[in-house]
Amino acid sequence: DRSRTFQVFLVLYVIFLAPLLYALFNELTDLPTEGPAIIPMSPSSMGLFGWMVTCLILYASLRVALSYFGWKQNKKTPSQHKEDLLRIARLSTSVGVIGRLANRVVMGDGFMFLAMIFYFTWFFTIIFEVSKSLNITLTADCFFNPFTMFVTSITVTVIAGVLGLHCLFASQDSDLFEYLGFLGLCALFHLALLFGPGNAHVHVHHWYWAWAMTHICVFDSKTSQIAQAMFCGAYIHGVALFGVEKCFYKNAEEDADDGIATS
Repeated sequence: DRSRTFQVFLVLYVIFLAPLLYALFNELTDLPTEGPAIIPMSPSSMGLFGWMVTCLILYASLRVALSYFGWKQNKKTPSQHKEDLLRIARLSTSVGVIGRLANRVVMGDGFMFLAMIFYFTWFFTIIFEVSKSLNITLTADCFFNPFTMFVTSITVTVIAGVLGLHCLFASQDSDLFEYLGFLGLCALFHLALLFGPGNAHVHVHHWYWAWAMTHICVFDSKTSQIAQAMFCGAYIHGVALFGVEKCFYKNAEEDADDGIATS
């Protein structure tokens, strides 16, 4: 029964979002005169090491646990594991440096932040398994799937709230122009790819949009911290279990073929 499955999924999703919504509400209703500063970009080598080790532990433990339970994941050859780990190293370095995650790890509550990444990764894994029959995917067909549209609308609303609060933080520290410039360049680049010349089937896998969103959570605030840990959880889940999948395909059939090898 898909409606019952969706009800269970919705309850889990609300619980998943609850810490972020709580932090967002508190910081919006009690906004200080001087907002939290942007975390410095120059990365801590110890923080980057801790972040990379976290990625490796979650990569291995997710695959072992889901193999045991028979949950959904792509089969990988040894060469695919190595290629994905190489790509994850590059992607996670970007998060560690541009997303300031490496420096967040060595802040006062850095250990708790890493614990949150573990929590959100495993929680997202459970939600993903529950929702697999609902076919919630960001493709051109998503507009015909009410489950996808409902979940996407909630997710976009929450992300808009996080972005709005971050813009308030940036304006308080006179960093609004630079912050909006960074967001604008990223948005223009992706729009150019989506609407530029050349036909392609687009499938925005959850690893990609989550990885991209980690880069906006650069403030020393509870909302920014929780949001970044949450996005990291979805990103790690995607790359560990399904690989660093591409977003542009020749057609829908090629996309479907890539998703056949699951166990």
